[in-house]
Amino acid sequence: MRDFRFGVNLLGTGYDFLERVRAADAAGVDVLMVPDHLGIIAPFPALTAAGQVTSRMRLGNFVLNAGFYSPALLARDCATTDRLTGGRLEIGLGAGYVADEFEAAGLEFPSAGKRVRHLAATVEYLRTSLADEAYSPAPIQSPPPIMVAGVGDKVLTLAAEHADIVALASVPDEDTLADRVAFLRSAAGDRFDELELNLIVFAFAVDRDPDFEGLRRFQPDATDEQLRASMNTLCGTFDEVVAKVKRLRADHGVSYFTVIEPDAAALEDLSRVIAAVR
Repeated sequence: MRDFRFGVNLLGTGYDFLERVRAADAAGVDVLMVPDHLGIIAPFPALTAAGQVTSRMRLGNFVLNAGFYSPALLARDCATTDRLTGGRLEIGLGAGYVADEFEAAGLEFPSAGKRVRHLAATVEYLRTSLADEAYSPAPIQSPPPIMVAGVGDKVLTLAAEHADIVALASVPDEDTLADRVAFLRSAAGDRFDELELNLIVFAFAVDRDPDFEGLRRFQPDATDEQLRASMNTLCGTFDEVVAKVKRLRADHGVSYFTVIEPDAAALEDLSRVIAAVR
């Protein structure tokens, strides 16, 4: 089994960003991540700044909206960021899903099929170009690891063939998780053991009531009981949360967990969980 890894995804406008980066580092978090949405902190400047105040954590995106970028320009930004952060970049990519953001950026919102095709072309371009010894500016990693996020067949097939990390961002129950991992295993074939499986955690709560606001955006009709059963929720007593993390790795191969926007109390609890499973 893979070693556990734990990440945090920091949202917000960035005014207290570096303070929160330091807090995540002190808590033992493995990967500091930022999203890619209009109205919040920009991903590459944020990761470059984070790399100057911490030397241990990996730095990544959860996730870049591939539809916002030309693959060639994105490759340059990734290579530069990897170089400026000492070879710690992990590239997270998704197809994009917020139509209003495409409109605000002055971009056409393509069909789902076109968005997935652009994502595929972007992943292949980054992997090929950033592995080329002649590429300039040269990244330190050749190439940086690539994470693809999604749960549909097309995106998981792409991830199975080309990604290093697969992020399962919306998994309503354990049966769905088992189905998606089985599909990924079939699509990946001999590559499956090379893949690291990630779950994003929208609701993280130890010995307190969880806040389901973030998760409810993806499952608006679900009851609180159903949201508690989601694979994107980690809540319960300390022992229950630790047991769930260990079971998800043992039963499904999920070893990497990314908590969305933890406050100070949640970060302290996450630090305890990290210490327990290690």
